[in-house]
Amino acid sequence: MSRFPIRAAHLIRRSVRGSLLALLPLLALQSQAMAAKIGTVTYTAPTGWAVKAQPQMVTFTAPGGAGQGLMLLIPDQKVSGDPEAWFRTVVQQLSSDGQITDQSEIQAGSGAGASLLSAAVTVRLSQGTQYRFYTARLTGSGTASVYVLVTSSLNAVDGLQDTYVALIRSAAPAQASGTAGTSTPSKGTAATSPLGGAKTALPAVKPMNAAQFIAAGGNPEVAVIPDEFRCYQEKRGSSVTPELAVQILSGGKYRTAYGSGTYTVRKDSSLIKTDWTGGPLDGAYGYLNFDDYGQTLSISNVGENVLDDSIDFECYQRGARENRQLLDFRLKTPVPAAYPCTATDGSGKSGGTLEILKDGMYRLGGQTGRYAADFRSDQNDAWSDVTFTGGPLDDANGTYQEDEAGVRTLSVYRPKMECRLVVKPTPILRYGSAKAPAPPKGSGGLSGAYAAWYPDPLAASGYGTCSGLCWDVYVFDRSGYVYTQEPDGSIDEASCTRTHPNGLPVCEVYRVQGSQIVIGKDKAVPLVRVGTGLKIDGRTYEPLLKLDGAKLAGSYESKSFVGGGTSTVSGGFQTTLNFLPQGRFTRARSGGVSATTTDTGTNLGNVTGGVTVTSDRRSSGTYRVSGYTLALTYGDGHTETLFAFALPDKAGRADLELLRLGGSTYTRQDGK
Repeated sequence: MSRFPIRAAHLIRRSVRGSLLALLPLLALQSQAMAAKIGTVTYTAPTGWAVKAQPQMVTFTAPGGAGQGLMLLIPDQKVSGDPEAWFRTVVQQLSSDGQITDQSEIQAGSGAGASLLSAAVTVRLSQGTQYRFYTARLTGSGTASVYVLVTSSLNAVDGLQDTYVALIRSAAPAQASGTAGTSTPSKGTAATSPLGGAKTALPAVKPMNAAQFIAAGGNPEVAVIPDEFRCYQEKRGSSVTPELAVQILSGGKYRTAYGSGTYTVRKDSSLIKTDWTGGPLDGAYGYLNFDDYGQTLSISNVGENVLDDSIDFECYQRGARENRQLLDFRLKTPVPAAYPCTATDGSGKSGGTLEILKDGMYRLGGQTGRYAADFRSDQNDAWSDVTFTGGPLDDANGTYQEDEAGVRTLSVYRPKMECRLVVKPTPILRYGSAKAPAPPKGSGGLSGAYAAWYPDPLAASGYGTCSGLCWDVYVFDRSGYVYTQEPDGSIDEASCTRTHPNGLPVCEVYRVQGSQIVIGKDKAVPLVRVGTGLKIDGRTYEPLLKLDGAKLAGSYESKSFVGGGTSTVSGGFQTTLNFLPQGRFTRARSGGVSATTTDTGTNLGNVTGGVTVTSDRRSSGTYRVSGYTLALTYGDGHTETLFAFALPDKAGRADLELLRLGGSTYTRQDGK
């Protein structure tokens, strides 16, 4: 028996009433310059869709043909008697070309200037099963327009949701004059948002980055930069179009196309919390995050008092921050290609070749089906969730991601297999276009790269974040800048002439004052020169030594841990790196994570469920050392670039017993 009744009801109750219907007024009005008219209703055809207008109906066919999706607009239908009874009859009549095998309940809502009725139906035809979504827009004058979405899979419904909503939103009543120009809705009709306020055009606001904000006296770590933020709803799907724009104004005010209000910012433990009052965000709350690209506003609980289900948004500062997020979306979108697969059940057998095709199709073993990617539900993940319907992977799910080395990975959980393809890495913008300003006079005096390691002070309590051993790295430039992070792949990253995409210098200003040093905004701490090293605030920093010229041989091991304390997630991983003759290496990674659910949310409560995931991967290839960089080239062709160094032994030579590679600590294993 089909599972569609449960999923259809969920689709309407969750995706439609809480998101789709509620967002109709939030979607931008379509350009009326391209609007057409049927009966008394205007509409705007989706970009790229084929349109066939008939006297009583308009048909919209998706790019790639009707098999990829079909929409119908049937205007000016007379409503007689009870609207729900009428709509039920319409659904039955429009589905009479096949056998109705499943049908959801009719759901009522409002949006797009009228009352809305919706229902989902499964229809079995001779050529296969169709999933249909019906929406009736009741005008209040005894007529209604009916919109139908027809797909061959439930995942396609998710993928076409925004297009379907946009069609309904564009179909506002035509002007009395009969022209297709923009209509002016009366108070309380189509343009009135359930989140408050009539939709208006937003005026332009001048862009501002973090460097400009600081120059004006602001602090981007604790205050919102006056700029425009593009908001992407946390919902299922792979759309890259924002649903809302929020303009941050001076004096704690904000503005959207649906109204304005105020906001406040306050410290909440180690987080920066925002609270929103008035306008469409009334009652919402969220958090401010600041990184090298700009600011992100996570806004939750939007519309709690007016919607059946409140809405959550991730809002990215326009410019570098939004552009980086759009790139992340792209890296999580499956790219059509052939992906060789390997079973991950321990057998290492070939899993065939998984072909990702255009228009949401896949092929495996000569059989085809459909897939859908979802990176909007949790936009912070480095991967997208992928679901399969039809074909050999029917009901399977997995993940997709492309990493910085150009490795595209499609992991499938049933059957367990990993499908990988190596391509030329996608360029990632790491620096801004401006050069860093010269440090203030009186700064500088030191030069060179130094590091110190120390036991993780929180490891014993289970809250450690350094896997037992923490490292601090300073790269001093004599001019007055210091790079305070550990580079990822090359010492060139510590060039202090650069700026971040947010406009701020990549380095901090430092000043030596007698026997003290001040770094950035930190307080002055003691500075003592000790041989070739530095003692800063009582901790000894030794110079970094390059590995080129050093004889790397034998086995090195690195361990890492996650969770601990009262966390319900815990795990450990071990990596063994063997340096072999003639510049070859082998690498083995193993470990796992265990996650439990408890009635208290901590490991002190009663366990109510859980899952454990383990992995074991082995690889090999060739390595090359150049300066502070270790490049590992794997058998599949991709290269991993690691920042690499050792500290000096008592004789001042590189101590090869302890290596720092790519942010991980490796120790040589005796006898191996």
